[in-house]
Amino acid sequence: MEEEIEMRGKIIFCTLLIITFAFPIVSATEWDSATFTLSLENPVVSKGDYTINVVEFDGYGMVALNISCNGLFIGNTVLINNESNWFYMDNDKIRFKGINVTDQRILPMCGSVHSPQAEIVFATERSPEESESMALSISTDEDEYLIDEQVIVTMQIRNIGGVKADDIHLNVDTDGLVDQVDLPSGFGLNEGTYRSEEIKLRFPATLHNGSYNISVNMSWTNAHGTRDFLTESNTISITQPIEVYKSTTNEVCQGHTVYTSISVENIQSRPVSVRLDDVLPIFFTLIDGTVTDNKQDLNWNFILAPHERKVVSYQMIPKQVGAHRVPKPHVTWNLWGENTTNSSDSDNVIAVYQGVSFLEKDFPEPSPTPDDVIMGDRENSSIISMNVNITPAISNEVIPENPDFGKLVPGNTQERSDIIIKNYGSGNILITASIAETGNLYKQGLEIDENSLESFIVTIVKNTSKISHIALHVPENYNEVGNKTGTLMFWAEGVN
Repeated sequence: MEEEIEMRGKIIFCTLLIITFAFPIVSATEWDSATFTLSLENPVVSKGDYTINVVEFDGYGMVALNISCNGLFIGNTVLINNESNWFYMDNDKIRFKGINVTDQRILPMCGSVHSPQAEIVFATERSPEESESMALSISTDEDEYLIDEQVIVTMQIRNIGGVKADDIHLNVDTDGLVDQVDLPSGFGLNEGTYRSEEIKLRFPATLHNGSYNISVNMSWTNAHGTRDFLTESNTISITQPIEVYKSTTNEVCQGHTVYTSISVENIQSRPVSVRLDDVLPIFFTLIDGTVTDNKQDLNWNFILAPHERKVVSYQMIPKQVGAHRVPKPHVTWNLWGENTTNSSDSDNVIAVYQGVSFLEKDFPEPSPTPDDVIMGDRENSSIISMNVNITPAISNEVIPENPDFGKLVPGNTQERSDIIIKNYGSGNILITASIAETGNLYKQGLEIDENSLESFIVTIVKNTSKISHIALHVPENYNEVGNKTGTLMFWAEGVN
C-alpha cells in the first residue's frame, strides 16, 4: 500500500506560508525483537525455534554466524558493526543486524581484540497467535528533564492471550542512567490481566549525551513451553541548559541611540561553559565604549554557575530609515562533552523614522482656541491646518494566499503556481525567507526559484514585483505520517 502525502498551504505576509500534509497509516509486519551479546565464550543464543551460533570474528567490525531452526541448519550471514539495514532469512520470518561488533581500529567499543564481542538485534515475525499473547508498554512522566530531576519509568505488562504466561522476566537497559529499584522476575500472569511496574532513575554524575534511550526486554514461557521475547523502548532528553533573550529599542529616529541587552541564564543544576555571539543589524553602527566588559566586538566567553543569569548590553546608531530585522544572538555551550548551539526565541524589529517617532515625541496639552490666544498686545492669531500622508519605507505583499501542494509520496517533487512578491514601499528592499516547523521536511525539501530557503535572496526595486516559483521535494527516506504544518516567512530589509 503506497504512502501518500496530502499537502495544503497558505501564505500570510510578515509574510507567512502555512503548509500542511498527511500520510495515511500503513500496516506492517509485527516483530518480536531482542538484543543479545555474543562472544567466543558465549557463542550460542536461542530465540523461540531459532538458534544463532558464532562462527568467527574478524576483529574489524564483522562477525560470521550460522542460523538453525529446530536443530536444522537454514543459512549463514555476516553482520557488520553499526549496521543500518536488516538481514532477512527463512522466507523473511526472521531478521537481524549488528549494533556493536568489536573493531580493533576504534577500540574501546565492544569487547577486545583477544575477547571480541558482537551485540546484535534478533527479531522473529509474530504469528497471529503470538501477536495476541503478551503486550508491553513503557512510558515516562516527562519527555525532557532537568538534570537534578528524577525520571519515573512505568511499565505495563498485559496478558492479552487465552492462556496463562509463566516465568516472566523484565530486563531494563537504562543507557547509563542510575537505576534505583530492582524489578521482580519469574512471576506469572493470568489471561486477561495486567501488572504495572515502576522504576526511578537518576542522571549520572558524568553526562555522555543529551538523550537517553530506556529499553525494556520482556521474556516469558508460552503455552508450548518455549521462551518468547518482546522489547519496547522510550527516549528522554535533557532540557537545554541555556536560555537566551534579546531586547532592543523598537522604534527610534534616524541617528538616535538604540539600546540592546541580552540575558543568558543557566537553568540546569550544573555549571556550563558558554560562548555568546551577536551581530549588528545591517545599516547600524556600534557605539564605542558601550559594550559590556569594554569589548570591541559582540562575543563573550564565560562560565555560568547553576541557575546563574548574566546580562550584557551595548548601544548602536541606525544609518537608514525603515524596518530592520534584528539578528538573533547564538549561544554555544558544552554540558556533555560536545558543543551545542542554540539561539534566542525572540524576534525583534527596529522601526527607524526619518522624523520624530510617535513613541518618543511628548505631545503637549491641546492648543487653546483662537479667542484664548494672546500674543503680546494682540488678541487674535492666524491658524494653518496641515496634513501629510507618509509612505512607509518598507511595505510588501505576497500572493496568492492558498497554494496547494496536492498529494505526494516519498521521493516525489510537487511544483506549484508562482508566487508574486510586491514592493509597495518608498525604497528598494532585500527579501529573504525562513521556515518555522516541527521537524525538518520543509527546511530540507522546500525550494524557491530552485534555491534552498537558506540561499534564497532577492532585491526588489520600489513599486515593482518579483515572480518566484515554489516547489516541495519529499525525501525518499521520509517515514513520518499524519498532518504537518510549516510557516514560511518572507523578510524585507531596506537597501540602497
